[in-house]
Amino acid sequence: MADSVELVPGKHVQDYGYRHVLPGEHVYDGVLFFGYSPPDILDAVKNFRVRDDDVFIVSYPKAGTTWMQEILWLVVHDGDFETASKTPIYFRSPFLEFKDLTLNEVGLDIAHGMRSPRVIKSHLPFRLMPKKLDKSKVVVVFRNPKDVSVSYYNFYKSSSSFGDFTGTWRDFLIMFLTGKVDHGSWFDFTISWWKRRHEPNVLLVFYEDMKRNLKGEIRKIANFIGKHDLSEDVITRIANHCTFDNMKKNPMTNHEDVYSINSKISPLLRKGKIGDWKNQYSVSQNEDFDAVYKEKMKDIDIPFRYEWKRSTSSEKP
Repeated sequence: MADSVELVPGKHVQDYGYRHVLPGEHVYDGVLFFGYSPPDILDAVKNFRVRDDDVFIVSYPKAGTTWMQEILWLVVHDGDFETASKTPIYFRSPFLEFKDLTLNEVGLDIAHGMRSPRVIKSHLPFRLMPKKLDKSKVVVVFRNPKDVSVSYYNFYKSSSSFGDFTGTWRDFLIMFLTGKVDHGSWFDFTISWWKRRHEPNVLLVFYEDMKRNLKGEIRKIANFIGKHDLSEDVITRIANHCTFDNMKKNPMTNHEDVYSINSKISPLLRKGKIGDWKNQYSVSQNEDFDAVYKEKMKDIDIPFRYEWKRSTSSEKP
């Protein structure tokens, strides 16, 4: 267990001096970004020309994004496993606000050049998304924030995109709780999309529900995007293709070819478990997290699951 994060009631987290600077760090409309999402790209995203048959995947980092990308791309393309076996997911489903010239990966350019229907990924809060989303479909993925924070911490350690992060888990938890990480506050992101969960073009999917009943969630996603006639056989094949173990072994989804990720430190697809946060959080850190969550989320009641149980009841922080 790591050292405790010290909190002051009403002031959230004590800042004791640690500061990590992201490569190309900047703040855009109140949100912290690394240099791979520069201001000109974020400006262009707002005016991105959305097509009616676009499907957007929106999630906070480390909430199951790659998993949903593979699932949704296969559903949209009627189980085209042949193409999926030849082209990395980050080229089939571009990261809209991302620009990495070393990888030759500029999300906007890739998306502009794609034939419809497009499956597009973003980690942006609602207000920074393209202006006209009302006719396209948006699949929002939520994962319990304790597991998100642990996964993001390991990603920070392994990816040079975030610079040379030398902080401890305690350091990172403070950064996470105060929104001083790439793509900013988990709380602000989550609230912005939770408020839109009832809009007809938005489907909210929980990571934990995908872990419990993947085939059922795939069917729900297929129905949402209008693929009502997708056969049970294809649904089953997609579910088998997208198990965590298969995703982790699949070179088209595991990102082991990406120069900026050191898989020896921590692979992009690490454990994929519900409740792994218990192996990282101390008792006092868990209590501190719950206090911050209660303060920031106030009356917002999101049914996150924080551990694996046979019961379907949710647990609240």
